Amino acid sequence: MNFVELTDAEFSKFERKQSCGNFFQSAERAELRRKMGWNVFLLGVKDESKIVAGCLLMERGGEALVQLGPILDYSNTKLLKFWVKSLIDFAKSHNFIALEVFPPKVIAVRNTAGEVVEDFDSKKVEDLFAEAGFRYLGRTVELENKANRWMAIKNLRDFKNIDEVRASYKKNVRNKLRKISPELEVYELKDKSEIPLLAEAVDQSNHKNGVVSRYLSYYEWMWDAWGENTRFIVARRREDKAVVAGRILIYHPNEVVSFISGTTQRYKKLNGMTYLQDWLLEDCLERGVKRANFYGVDGIFTSENKLLEFKSGFGVDIEEYIGGFRLILNPGKYRINNAKKSVLNAMRGARNFVRDGAKKMRARRTHVVRKVETKD
Repeated sequence: MNFVELTDAEFSKFERKQSCGNFFQSAERAELRRKMGWNVFLLGVKDESKIVAGCLLMERGGEALVQLGPILDYSNTKLLKFWVKSLIDFAKSHNFIALEVFPPKVIAVRNTAGEVVEDFDSKKVEDLFAEAGFRYLGRTVELENKANRWMAIKNLRDFKNIDEVRASYKKNVRNKLRKISPELEVYELKDKSEIPLLAEAVDQSNHKNGVVSRYLSYYEWMWDAWGENTRFIVARRREDKAVVAGRILIYHPNEVVSFISGTTQRYKKLNGMTYLQDWLLEDCLERGVKRANFYGVDGIFTSENKLLEFKSGFGVDIEEYIGGFRLILNPGKYRINNAKKSVLNAMRGARNFVRDGAKKMRARRTHVVRKVETKD
């Protein structure tokens, strides 16, 4: 076996055919991260001429990250061991400060009460990383931006039509849909100039939740990177076309992912996210998509977990992933990096706020003109 660098085309052809392939480990995400200033490496293992493992590794400031990778057969311990050793050698040859790896290995499927429906052994994987010097980051329950440990999944394989799907929702969700459906409609953005309409809804939700928003260029780069495999949609009022909620969807051969979303706070009582969630599942049935990934939740199964409560209303399963492994190669520089990142994040948030303001105002003015034209 040989540890090699792959072209975008080689990597994409391999990744998209694997059962554990995912949008985090995709050539499109590699393109996005390059634009964001990361150094990107598409690494693989070849057995003679056949690719048997691959991963998207991103590095910036000496810290390298593999999100929901590598993509390989995790029952093949020999292959995984070879990949881990080769990755460490690669990191050392590039003078990386640290490595973090979040394998796409599900260790349990739970119901929305947190009860284990099915579990899978992870000890061999944990032991293998430990033997290589990695520290296991543990059974965390919080949302993790690098790679969530908990995913809300709607499996659609056994549903024949949308009525059956809706029958699996909680009663309060069905009641909300009956009430709001006559008032709302879905609009898909037609070009990048409309992105601020969606970004405004996301920003308002982020502000409410104390989260720093992405800059507009990030959404534009997503639009370019995924092309026809992404959809930017908003729920809007039929009456005046006002944006109520917005969402970015990523279509992958294994699933559709609801990646980024938000609600305009003025219209939060219209439950735009509930409407979009239902619309997505109907769209999945029409497209033959068998798995809808509603993305991350906290692994806290109490009534206080509002995000889990919302997603639970649609009859989802909760997939629990193994989590992260960290190997620090240069402790001194790693500590300095962490201090620098705290300062840079604060500066970046202020800069993005000023830069994006003008774009959002232009988008609002354009949207008003279009609403007037529609009425005429």
